[in-house]
Amino acid sequence: LDEALRGELTRLERLYLSHLDRLASLPLNQASSNKRLSAEAENVAGVRLIRVFRSVGKDFTHPIGLGAGRLLEIELEGRKKPLNPAKSVIIEASLLEHGVAKNGFWLDTPDGNLSLFCKQIETAERGGLMVFLIDRPLIQARTREHLASWIKTPMLPLRESGERIVIESANGQPLIITGPEHHGPAAAIIPIRNALGGWQIKGWDGLLVTRTRDPATMAVASTLALGLLASGILLCIQQNRALQLAAKRVSFVNRVSHELGAPLTNLALNLDLATETLDYNPVETRKRLSLVAEETERLARLVANVLTFSRTERDALQLKPVRCLPGELIARTLESFRPALMRRGIVIETDIATSREISLDPDALSQITGNLISNVEKYAASGHWLKLVYQQEQDHITLEVHDRGPGIPAADREQIFAPFTRVLSTTTEGSSGTGLGLTIARDLTLRMGGSLELIDSPDGTMFRLHLPTQPTLAIIPPTTA
Repeated sequence: LDEALRGELTRLERLYLSHLDRLASLPLNQASSNKRLSAEAENVAGVRLIRVFRSVGKDFTHPIGLGAGRLLEIELEGRKKPLNPAKSVIIEASLLEHGVAKNGFWLDTPDGNLSLFCKQIETAERGGLMVFLIDRPLIQARTREHLASWIKTPMLPLRESGERIVIESANGQPLIITGPEHHGPAAAIIPIRNALGGWQIKGWDGLLVTRTRDPATMAVASTLALGLLASGILLCIQQNRALQLAAKRVSFVNRVSHELGAPLTNLALNLDLATETLDYNPVETRKRLSLVAEETERLARLVANVLTFSRTERDALQLKPVRCLPGELIARTLESFRPALMRRGIVIETDIATSREISLDPDALSQITGNLISNVEKYAASGHWLKLVYQQEQDHITLEVHDRGPGIPAADREQIFAPFTRVLSTTTEGSSGTGLGLTIARDLTLRMGGSLELIDSPDGTMFRLHLPTQPTLAIIPPTTA
């Protein structure tokens, strides 16, 4: 069957090409001859346009029943440039040479439904090239009509045997079907293709194909698939977390570099100004030296936070309690911030109860207090108000830090205690910060057996520190960490 179909398609292709050869052999020297070419081309199925390129002389076009909207531009290389290159075909100029395109050849076009057949011709001016624009769907339709009638005779023995045979075009549209329906793929597929289109013959054998699934195998395969899916999801989540943490660490390094650079620049500037005014303006000198002291304390707090966080990451942070007065420690910490707070126009209120000696780590308490006050200086200066309330009971102490700044959204209240985290990526309240202050404050608080909470406040922000009066740990001195 496949040999018979292939032979018939080859015969039809040769017949069609002979019609094109006959058109290419018509004379083109007179207007009457050109009219004859157009008239005879209308009798050849699929020919929609003829383009003639001469070696010498003017090129010309014969449209054959093709609407203007479907015309493709066909040009010879080195001659007229197409108006729309995306919808045009450029033919190599070398094809005009004698003998190159003597037997003709096919070319594809940007429109998948149209093809070109190029044929060398003889003219009075040394020859040329005739290009036919062919409507492929029409050719395939005519071929299908012919095959539908022709195929009945070759298919007769297969019909009588009951074999399942399907002949279909390249787009899957069946030409003829014989035999009972079979499920599953065909046992044999024979493709046949030529210039008139593509076809394929499908054949099925008489075997009955059934599928069975072993329950145990399916259960094991399903379990493995679910396990792989869960592992993939977990790995993706962990990778995303690692990437986010890496990005935060890079951002942290950048912020620390900025935070270290700012006070060092201010130190150098104020020392230079103090040196210039030392002899003739002592008041200005004292002002500049006080600013130097502020920047030194700021730099010391930043270094202390970074070192504390580093020890926490290495699990080398320990606390060592000593007898001290918490109220005095808190007051001294506040005093170290007072010049900077006053320069920002922040009014300070305090309610520090009389304290008695208890055992706790004074460095840890000072660092916690300093980080809470530093938050007000950086992010809540717009409220122009800060209040510290300290109370001491028999078994615990509490410290509350209030401000009237922009506050913290409810969705970010737990997030603010995570490392490298700030509610705002940028701020106009001062220096950008490292995103470690509240992390270190809460970690030190937990190590001292207490709690640090963000309390609901009608305006601004309030943090409450609660510490038992019998802590058991203290920070290692830097020289021993």
